[in-house]
Amino acid sequence: MRTTRRPNRSRSHLLKNSTIALFATGFAALTVVSCSSDPGHPDAKPTPSTSAAKKPTADAAARKDVLAAYSGMRTEQVKAYAAGKASGTKLEKYTSDKALATIEGSLFRYRQAGIVFKGKPKSTTKVTALNLAKKPKTATVKECWDTKRWTPVVNEAPPLIWTG
Repeated sequence: MRTTRRPNRSRSHLLKNSTIALFATGFAALTVVSCSSDPGHPDAKPTPSTSAAKKPTADAAARKDVLAAYSGMRTEQVKAYAAGKASGTKLEKYTSDKALATIEGSLFRYRQAGIVFKGKPKSTTKVTALNLAKKPKTATVKECWDTKRWTPVVNEAPPLIWTG
């Protein structure tokens, strides 16, 4: 005898749509905030210069390094969200502490909801403040996300089939 158990389509469909709507609302708010004109983080101040000739070179190199690290983090984050897991990515190379915990927490919630992401977002970044004198050195990055081609997709779990 074969028995197939399928979830209540209307209830599971409503739950999936609610999850996507909740995500989309939160993501839209993130997009608006990340692209707004922000005067910058209060702790990140321009680096005091010891000589006018050294500042552009040191600042330019530091800004390039900051953007490379930030871009690496986002690239690995997009890979993780597409796979639904952090394993197989280099997230730990680019993130640690709170940033890594935030990404892994989001991955856990998306995995619980059966959500993965398809496509690729576009990101425009700019270093808006840099402090090379502070220990540790700090930078503020302004980022604008274009998520038109990066969408959450609910993976349908195969129906539970029992044969007895």
